[in-house]
Amino acid sequence: MATIIPLKNKKGVSYQAVVRKKGHRPIKKTFSTKGEAKAWAAEQESLILKKRYKDPRIADAVMLGDVLLKYLDYGKNILRKSPSTLDREEYSRRHIVRILGETTSLSEITPGEIHRYQSQRLAENASSSSVRQELAMLSRMFRVLNGAWDISVDNPLTYIDRVPPSPGRVRFLSVEEASIVLQEAQASQNKKFYPFVLLLMHSGMRTGEAARLQSSAVDFENRQITLWQTKSKRPRTIPMTMEVADALKKIDLEEEGYLFLKPNHRQSKQTMLRPGCVFQDCWRRLWVRLKRKAEDQLHFPGFPAIPHFTPHDIRHTAASHLLMQGVDIRVIADILGHSTLAMIMRYTHLFDATKRKHIEKIAYLGA
Repeated sequence: MATIIPLKNKKGVSYQAVVRKKGHRPIKKTFSTKGEAKAWAAEQESLILKKRYKDPRIADAVMLGDVLLKYLDYGKNILRKSPSTLDREEYSRRHIVRILGETTSLSEITPGEIHRYQSQRLAENASSSSVRQELAMLSRMFRVLNGAWDISVDNPLTYIDRVPPSPGRVRFLSVEEASIVLQEAQASQNKKFYPFVLLLMHSGMRTGEAARLQSSAVDFENRQITLWQTKSKRPRTIPMTMEVADALKKIDLEEEGYLFLKPNHRQSKQTMLRPGCVFQDCWRRLWVRLKRKAEDQLHFPGFPAIPHFTPHDIRHTAASHLLMQGVDIRVIADILGHSTLAMIMRYTHLFDATKRKHIEKIAYLGA
């Protein structure tokens, strides 16, 4: 029930509203008019009845560092997040407690503090993607607090405009560049490097997906690969070209049927989080050879200078050339494992010539 208590003071009379509900400590607030006091008391009673009342003492008592650790544990044991996601969230947690403070109470994490955090991370030259991931994790933590853990606290990120995402990088190899890169990969001392690069280029697989491939996932009869562990957490099937199938057949399998990962690789937590790194030295030597040959025109006349590319750009190469060959974007999204078509839309500039051709079909208008 609510009680309105008149209080006499030098300026006249003010009114204190006191709300008492079973299971809650009394809450009080003073107003200059009786009407304001009644309206506030009625609002608090309604929030308590709807279980939406946010007791400020809870936010005062809960420390950010404790809640973040609990949230990571929740993601691991309840949501069953992938090891790579957990590793990324741990990275975000370290930055959050470094800047906002491990012993900071939730009540002290205001929109202004979130703005300060974002500004500091950008000043540290953190990428837009990293900052957005960190703020997204913090926002999810507040949602879990209000939902699964039934602790009513305001989410300060609701009121913050986050740094916009960086434009997606689209670097893909031309037909000539792709041919040269595959030739150089074939010359590598690591005989598994060429099949790995060819697999990336002819499938658009992520480096981690390709590196952790096992023979049980490869169906040579139907020329397809089935991936069970994917970024979207949904299995997908990828067709194989004849060239990829022939290259994979020649690979000497490692223990447990792995095509590329040796036993010592699988014993390393960091390697299993990013298995594509097992070919890091091969990539580095390949880039060095490409640069050296381009600069040594005496011994390698006409060898082109190939702008730097990353292993992930091989995935862009597969997507770009599929698009230029007229493959439907929905098919490309399915092959690459994109959950939405938005990621494919970054390649639409490749349609410019086609669009000009089609626009001519309405040139008769007004003629």
